[in-house]
Amino acid sequence: MPRSHMDPKNAEILSLEEAVKKYTRDGINIAFSGFTAGVRNPVAFVWEMIRQGRKDLHITDKHGGVCSFMLNAAKRIKIYETNWYGWGELAGKLDNNFSRQFLSGDLLAEEYAHGATAFRMLAGALGLPFIPYYAPIGSDLYNPEFDRLGKAGLRDGSNPHIPMKKFDYIEDPFYGDGKLVLLPAMRPEVGVIHVAQAGEKGTARWRGVSSLDKEIALASEKVILIAEEIVPESTLRQYPEANQIPYFIVDAIVEQPYGAHPTANPYYYDYDMAFMQAMQASSRDEESMQKWLDEWVFGPKNWDEYISKLGASKLASLKADALTGYGTRQMRGKKPSPKVFEPLSVSKFGY
Repeated sequence: MPRSHMDPKNAEILSLEEAVKKYTRDGINIAFSGFTAGVRNPVAFVWEMIRQGRKDLHITDKHGGVCSFMLNAAKRIKIYETNWYGWGELAGKLDNNFSRQFLSGDLLAEEYAHGATAFRMLAGALGLPFIPYYAPIGSDLYNPEFDRLGKAGLRDGSNPHIPMKKFDYIEDPFYGDGKLVLLPAMRPEVGVIHVAQAGEKGTARWRGVSSLDKEIALASEKVILIAEEIVPESTLRQYPEANQIPYFIVDAIVEQPYGAHPTANPYYYDYDMAFMQAMQASSRDEESMQKWLDEWVFGPKNWDEYISKLGASKLASLKADALTGYGTRQMRGKKPSPKVFEPLSVSKFGY
């Protein structure tokens, strides 16, 4: 059955360690917020999952990012449903860790189109068991030979988070417009959303690219917010049109500054491209990747120490500009971005 929004929840404020311990387990079906490896990946949460030894995870992902990269690096994913097996446009499109895991048979991957993934999560958010979709009929994405979960015998109905069919067909019964694909809803057990601000009851907001974050929150059975800051709920109620997540679907809130690093949280800090490039370079062989994990995941005693290890100079370089939402001190090409002193529309068009 789809989740019900009829009974409001009472969100609890937890530490990062407490939230991971209470709301995750081995084999859990989980989804993460953010846009590729650029914006608001809940990296601190995944970092702590790895440290607590979570494994055999079932990830329902709209595209690769830092979270999937790190979990693949630590060999913690068993099933990966997505539309893109890369991890970012900034550091390198190919996730070398995923490739090694997939080719060795240790990771089972199921692929949908970009739009199909969005519609599957939308169906989950709406409480629907499935949703119709047109594209990409005729491609191998709907070839039964490439139904990897089905081939593995996992579509037998025993797991409520794995649909019994990858897709089905229906003829349009209303307008006679031909064949449609029916896609099963995504219903994650846990959705982890990194936000800019969260009220103490769970109302949350962010600025910048959203991706499928609202749909993930509404589709998931449990919702964890990782917030740059917890603010009085009353301040978020002053401008309700700026809020994306309502309090009554949230289970837990974690206040964790810089919890999305090395991805960006617009108007707080920019993405750390040099850091991600170092991650990518380390992933070229398993020995280098393990050294990176030992240094950056298992080395610091907590996330605050991880941030301290980055250093004040690095954090200052990532500080976001108040108008554009991104940093002006990092090199982009041959020079850093110019500082903006008025809205871009005014400086460019005069209004």
